[in-house]
Amino acid sequence: MKKHLLFFFIFFSISLSFSQAYYKNGDKLMNKEKYLSDLEVVKKENEPKYISIEIFEEVNRNDSIIKNFRAVVKNKNKAYSSNLYLMLLNNPFPDFKLQGINNNWYVKSRFLGKPTVICFIKHPYFQPTRKEIKKLNALNKNEKYQVVAFLADTNANKSSFSNMEFPILKDSSNWLNSNIVGHHFAQYLLIDENGIITYFFPEFPNSKTTFTPIRNQTKEIFELLAN
Repeated sequence: MKKHLLFFFIFFSISLSFSQAYYKNGDKLMNKEKYLSDLEVVKKENEPKYISIEIFEEVNRNDSIIKNFRAVVKNKNKAYSSNLYLMLLNNPFPDFKLQGINNNWYVKSRFLGKPTVICFIKHPYFQPTRKEIKKLNALNKNEKYQVVAFLADTNANKSSFSNMEFPILKDSSNWLNSNIVGHHFAQYLLIDENGIITYFFPEFPNSKTTFTPIRNQTKEIFELLAN
């Protein structure tokens, strides 16, 4: 029995040692050494400003981990952990019970079973454009996917969202402050059919963006929103 256990631990250790980490930035895929080397160059080019690395997708593929990221330049004197919400990546979306502007109540389990795009609305920072709303409405009508919005602004005029054809959960600011860590959060994110956060959208998908997803399912959603 001890020999079997010893063999297992040796095999497991060898397997871990062969796992590789790769980093994707736009269309560029690099190993860890190249990533660290390029990062040092970017840091020197932007001194004294601060470079924030935001990993918005992480995928296990074969024996490798691929991290989809972007580098954001910030003022060094204002560098703080504003993107702590990214730690929720590949973790369950927090449970909730919130009322919609239609006065119906919604819970997390209502949105399981299909990949769901989640939209956060907060004036004046996060306001979906008419074009974005039109594309979100179309995605919500697709039998494979669904959309839900969290209204994080208690002062917002709820009647202005009448053209949104998906659930809008009102008065969610307290819930967000308790469950989405960090000073800021992404405007759009994706949870899979099991309620796991699999993707933070760096920006609303469009045909010119350099930030594209890795997972095939996320790619399909991305393309539906971009085109």
